Amino acid sequence: MSEDIKSEIYTRLVSLCEEGDLSAVIITADTIANNLQIKRNTASHYLNMLVTEGKVIKVNTRPVRFYSRAAVEKAIGKALVDSIYSSTADIFHQKGIPDDPMSAVIGSKQSLFSQVKRMKAAARYPGVGLPVLLTGPTGSGKSYLARVFYDYCVSEGYLSGDSSFVHLNCAEYADNPELLASILFGYRRGAFTGASKDSPGLFDQADKGMLFLDEVHRLGAKGQEKLFEYLDNGVISPLGETKAGHKVTVRLVFATTENVQSNFLQTFIRRIPVQVEIPGINERTQFERESLAKLFFLNQSRRIGKDIKLSKQVLSILTSQHYDSNVGQMKNYITLAVANALAKVNESSKNLLVDIGNLPNEIWSKNDADSVRLRLSGDGTTILIRSGMNLKELIDDDSDQDNQIRLIFTQILGLYDNLGLSLQFIKSSTDLINTLSDEMIFSNVIDRGEVPLDLMKKMTQAKLHSLEDNFSVKFSGNSLVVIAYFLYYRQFNYWVLTAKNHELLNEISSNLAEQDASVATFTDEILKMTHSALSLPVDVVDRLFLQLYLHEAIKVTKNNTIRCLVLAHGYSTASSIANVVNRLVGYSALGYIDMPLNISVETIGQRVSEYIASNSITSGLILMVDMGSLSGIHKYIHGTIDFPIGIITNVSTQSALSVVDQVAHNKSIDEIVTHTAKTVHSEGRTIYPQEVKKNLIITCCNTGIGTANQIKRLLDSSFAEKIDVVVNAYEYAVVSDSSQMATLRRTYNVLAIVGTVNPHAEGVPFIPLEKLILGEDSGAMLRALGVVAGKKQVDEIVTTLLHNFTIERVINSLTILDASGVMDAIDVVMSRFVQLSGSVLANPQRMALYVHVSCMIERLIRNEPITTYDWKTNDFDTKTVEDIKKALSVIETKYSVTVPKSEVGYIYDIIRGD
Repeated sequence: MSEDIKSEIYTRLVSLCEEGDLSAVIITADTIANNLQIKRNTASHYLNMLVTEGKVIKVNTRPVRFYSRAAVEKAIGKALVDSIYSSTADIFHQKGIPDDPMSAVIGSKQSLFSQVKRMKAAARYPGVGLPVLLTGPTGSGKSYLARVFYDYCVSEGYLSGDSSFVHLNCAEYADNPELLASILFGYRRGAFTGASKDSPGLFDQADKGMLFLDEVHRLGAKGQEKLFEYLDNGVISPLGETKAGHKVTVRLVFATTENVQSNFLQTFIRRIPVQVEIPGINERTQFERESLAKLFFLNQSRRIGKDIKLSKQVLSILTSQHYDSNVGQMKNYITLAVANALAKVNESSKNLLVDIGNLPNEIWSKNDADSVRLRLSGDGTTILIRSGMNLKELIDDDSDQDNQIRLIFTQILGLYDNLGLSLQFIKSSTDLINTLSDEMIFSNVIDRGEVPLDLMKKMTQAKLHSLEDNFSVKFSGNSLVVIAYFLYYRQFNYWVLTAKNHELLNEISSNLAEQDASVATFTDEILKMTHSALSLPVDVVDRLFLQLYLHEAIKVTKNNTIRCLVLAHGYSTASSIANVVNRLVGYSALGYIDMPLNISVETIGQRVSEYIASNSITSGLILMVDMGSLSGIHKYIHGTIDFPIGIITNVSTQSALSVVDQVAHNKSIDEIVTHTAKTVHSEGRTIYPQEVKKNLIITCCNTGIGTANQIKRLLDSSFAEKIDVVVNAYEYAVVSDSSQMATLRRTYNVLAIVGTVNPHAEGVPFIPLEKLILGEDSGAMLRALGVVAGKKQVDEIVTTLLHNFTIERVINSLTILDASGVMDAIDVVMSRFVQLSGSVLANPQRMALYVHVSCMIERLIRNEPITTYDWKTNDFDTKTVEDIKKALSVIETKYSVTVPKSEVGYIYDIIRGD
């Protein structure tokens, strides 16, 4: 019977997918249930079964959509790898399917990546979405982005195609709040002299659409307060209204050029959870500035009806300018350049050449001769811009690192087609992977990810150390850096492989796994970390990259020889000493770092850190330096240091040769340093790992890394570089794992753990977040920090902590929701639980519930609930569990979410103190 229902549901889904443009079709569980006259949960159950079987594609929008896999693959002309996607753009963003309006914005994958992502999240929020405040300098594109945001809402079905986009510049009414109120909310007949009839306001005009209030800071306090009724209740009251106001459904977007904190009421700002800062053109990437310039020239070409031959020198000069007036100033320069060029050609000419002679004089007057000469020495060719082109034809984005990864794997497939799985194929493919690694590391990294690069490095470092300890191997070279950069770039652009390419890459990966099982094991461990700890998708591209890279990276075994490194100022002083000694002994015994005379000690420390990361060092490192001021260089070394470091000053060829000879005779590092210092009249000292380790405070949360990162930011702002302490966020699973903590302790002196649930890390004090909020147990923080600072300094830090860790500030930091509204809802939940259970909630429990439940609400709104909880480890009081469920119905009703049983389990732990 169940198979018949499932088959009927699948047949109906296939039929619905054939109706019109698939990217515009919305099929939900409700759609199927209504079509077949069955219960919604029955339809949902069987649709999810079909997703698991691979026959159906699921899109986690609100509401959740379902498509026939066959229909989607036919529409995009490619095979899909996954069965579950976060948005329709992830599926239909393929060749032949246009970008959604937000993704088509110049910079949406670079400097505007996080901004676009937040605006999309605001659009997806149930009801009328979340209000958005755009901030940024004049001319940065706020008005343009507001309009594109409206187009996006229409394209995704959040607004209908005939809805209105209403724009008001508040500066025009800044001095007359009553007039502004009548314009925004309308007025009733007789409301004021001359009001002869009812008149609707802009909110009424924008009903079921979007209202954009530009220069909103010009409203003043009274004007901002007039918006509260709609922001709180969705109701407006026209001037002169004697009855209750009426509801409207309006999405709100605000824009300002001013500082948010000093120009707005805090009560107003708290009602706008999504604040998006738009960078000026001077902060945009070179690729984005070129794209903007090409767009403006393309618009000019269409306007004048001529093709434009654009000198690349002109493009170089325009994109290297510093613009005081942002995008508008570049646009004006381009308009003037085209106008100047038009004045020199016949009207009958089909083409228009724009060269450096057409640029406005203002450009030359604001540049010095040397910088102009430098740019004029570039490419003298031209770019043809035809009026009928689209922007994508003009923009060459092959330099985008995401496309470089795709290009490399296309070449690997070509090699496999020609060479098969031969040794030559493996060598050539590994060379391509190494080339890609260099390009990733030395490219300009744009901060644009859910998982930032620093966190990616830390997680990769912990995983590689764990593998080294567990499997007695040593990863060579820059394994940590290469793997972290690759995984970082991969999170932005997962392209859909064709069925054939997917099959071929799987074939290569499977064959490599058979040839080298250890590499396959390491690959699986790293991918498991990527998928489970960082919640990033992985596929055969990631697997094959790691297999080819690790094929060589783990071949270096641990080397017990003491390493020696010469550091000397001058163009070639260090290299000359090292080369002489290496020639004399007949092997590469010495490494070297040549240093400019004006180099800082911090930079030298970074160079030494890079040397350590690139070499297998287990028994120790001897640094031979040319001056006594570098005897403290160990303080500036970063990364894992689990070996002693010897430092010898006044390096010379004689002392270097002596050191190498003693290393060859297996002398200890202490013996080498002491003997050399006496015989060549230098100074020497040995530093052991404990002296090099940095002090660490860990933040963690059992509900994910996101909350831990927010707690880290609050601690960072409290310490503000006052003391020598590093604050890092880690997954709860990492901190509660004794082997993972042992790995961390190799690198750090772990002072304390701050979080929401005690991970019970042996020997490390735990400071509950709720105690910081309440101002209790500050003594624990005093004891933790006492090893790195004096009492007065620690007292100042604790005072700052008490200020920063107010409950409202914590919730505002942890979520995008309005703290006041969330706290009110949680208060009702706690009161209802106390009434149902007859229990009393202590203050620490209440603080913990404020933090945990606020984060839970945001997770549920984002459709990212915690789905696992171990109900088997404890004997649970079923009545308490039921009381919690009933109390949480307040949250479910207010925020239109469903609290799963797994989330209830974590709340149970807080209430019962587990």
